[in-house]
Amino acid sequence: MFELLDLILASPIGALLLTGLQDSIYALILASDCDQCDFKDLGKLLFGGLAVAVLAGIGISIWLRRAKDKNTASSGFVSIRHSDHRE
Repeated sequence: MFELLDLILASPIGALLLTGLQDSIYALILASDCDQCDFKDLGKLLFGGLAVAVLAGIGISIWLRRAKDKNTASSGFVSIRHSDHRE
């Protein structure tokens, strides 16, 4: 397994992916650097992120439930017998 990972990272495509990952991490560090941020601000950001995550989860679950309710018109049971049989 480690040999495969070593071969992937040694290849040009692996090196390109690793460089892209490293550049995105550096960009994230630069974007998150804030001179005016205090410890209190970080607590507010964490609480805001938690609130957004909870609201997004509730919204997605309501949306999925409504989408599932629309598809209940079709029956999940399929019969192999012919019901319009005339004798």
